[in-house]
Amino acid sequence: MRFAAIFVFALTLLGATPTTPSVAGSVHVDQYGTGSSTLVLIPGLTDSGAVWGTTVAHYQATHTIYVLTLPGFGGRPRIAAPMLDTVDRDIAAFLPRANKPVLIGHSLGGFLATRLAEEHSDLIRGVISIDGLPVFPGLDKMAAQQRAALATMSSSRIAAATPAEFANAQQRQLAVMTKPQNVAAAQRFSAGADQSATATYLGEMLSADLRPNLAKITVPFTLIGPFDASIDPKNPYNPLVTLTAKQAYYQSLVAGDPAAKVVIVDDSRHFVMLDQPEKLFAAVDTFLASL
Repeated sequence: MRFAAIFVFALTLLGATPTTPSVAGSVHVDQYGTGSSTLVLIPGLTDSGAVWGTTVAHYQATHTIYVLTLPGFGGRPRIAAPMLDTVDRDIAAFLPRANKPVLIGHSLGGFLATRLAEEHSDLIRGVISIDGLPVFPGLDKMAAQQRAALATMSSSRIAAATPAEFANAQQRQLAVMTKPQNVAAAQRFSAGADQSATATYLGEMLSADLRPNLAKITVPFTLIGPFDASIDPKNPYNPLVTLTAKQAYYQSLVAGDPAAKVVIVDDSRHFVMLDQPEKLFAAVDTFLASL
């Protein structure tokens, strides 16, 4: 498969050497490293596991790392809806094999990591969500019916787009989700995303709200968010003028878990692992050292 080859090639360039790929139900799994501590990395909407290339290269000498690629992304076939429920169940069934890992998810992957921590804290050591909120930012004050209506509208719009329109929309989104010098890389990581799967995942996530169950998380939980003074004040969903304001807003979204910590990375956009990898690693190192 062409996209699988791109994934392996990208990580090989970064010094990452995978073992034989495997599957966890609907989810593709690549394993790196042989350390006694384990990380499970979950990518975000449209991305293959290749988005974690620098993270794998940084941690594979000291950790066993399982890099997931969700169905519908990285050139892999989509599955029937509800997709999030299936993926959640398949990752949960995989967790015992990973030997009490730390879950690290980005965006949609962070949302999934948070949900898994609510449901299966007994199977993990901790969870880090990188700009993956328990409720979609800006929709937190909406009633469930309003979020569901917006989710249906957004999902339908993506599903009805032509392939060219879908590709153009992805390019426009990525132009504001990462620094200009990283847009081309982000585009490569999202290559092979199934349009229908993207629409379904987004609709299911927009309508969801994990906040009522955050108190069920019994392991350390850190939410890492970005701040960029050039775009955050212009956010159409929820403009935030200062880093302090964004910190307070993110903290309010995870307040259901009184022990949850929020770390905001300055001068970064949504793809923190691309824009500020060293700052991200510092935050992850602090988290891991606290376990």
